[in-house]
Order: sequence, then C-alpha cells, then structure tokens
Amino acid sequence: MGQPRGCSDRKINSYSSRVWWKDVCFSYTLDEVKIIMPLPKKLQEIVDDFASMSREEKIETLIGYAESLPPLPERFKEERAMMESIPECMTPVFLFGEKQADGGVIFHFDIPPQSPTVQGLACILATGLNGSTPEEILSVPADFFAPMNLEEAISGQRLNGFRGVLAHMKQASVKLIESK
Repeated sequence: MGQPRGCSDRKINSYSSRVWWKDVCFSYTLDEVKIIMPLPKKLQEIVDDFASMSREEKIETLIGYAESLPPLPERFKEERAMMESIPECMTPVFLFGEKQADGGVIFHFDIPPQSPTVQGLACILATGLNGSTPEEILSVPADFFAPMNLEEAISGQRLNGFRGVLAHMKQASVKLIESK
C-alpha cells in the first residue's frame, strides 16, 4: 500500500510534522496530534499542480480559474437572499450549495467580475469540491492549501478570504446534512 496523496513524511517547521499510516495522515505538533483525511481527488490534483508552479504560473493559473468560474444560474440572480454572504472576503462574495440526486454538492458563486483573484480562488474550491459529499467537504482541513504556497502570489488578506469561503462551504454542507 502506497502513501496517500497530499500526505508525506515531512517536517513542516521546527515543531510540526506529518506522517502517514495506512490511508490516514497524522499531523502533529509538540502539543497535539490531528488526523488528516485525504483530500477529494480533484482538489488534491489542484493542490499538487499549484505546488509545482512558479509565482508567475500561479498568477496565470488563478486568472484562468477566474475566467472559468461558471456564471450564476438565473434562479439565484433574483433571489440573492437565498445565498450566503461571506464576510471574511473584502469583495462581496455570495454562495449557495445544492445537494444533487447522487448525494454530491454543487456550489454556486456570485462574485463581481472586477475581482478576478477572488473569482479564481472560489473557482479552485468549486472545481475541487463540486460533486463531493457533504462529509468529504467537511473533512477538508482549513489549511489544505498550504502546499500550494499561494502566499508567493497573493496577499494574506486574500488567503483569509479563501479560508473563509471554505468555512462557509462547510457550513452549507452541514445544513445539507441536517436537511435530510
């Protein structure tokens, strides 16, 4: 059995490391041990791609993701109240999660076109998580993007917004689980 993707025997910094056993990754510091489940396959592929890119390639790819963000479906344009606001973002960002017949979740975003970085980050999450079950979405660690080294290309404020979008996607997933 091989090592799961996204988890390696490595020292993260002077007090934190990750090791794997079977298909489970354990992240530990001097004070705690966390179990890290493997990322959904599409999201892991995105993380791996960004991890190997230069700063310039990351910016270009982020713009490419922004250009591929699906437009907001018409039914949400009239009913923005149905969508969840993400206050962690400086840009007005709204999202809505829908459970599909197969149990997967599809997320829809409303983000102004003047914010391509935010659109790109949201599209990374949508591309990586759309079709995943609510449980898979909930298992994604808040720092899953650390190996992507996005701080080389975007500000810490944008990364906080990225983390906020993921948190709201998780909240939407919890609501979908509760509405069964």
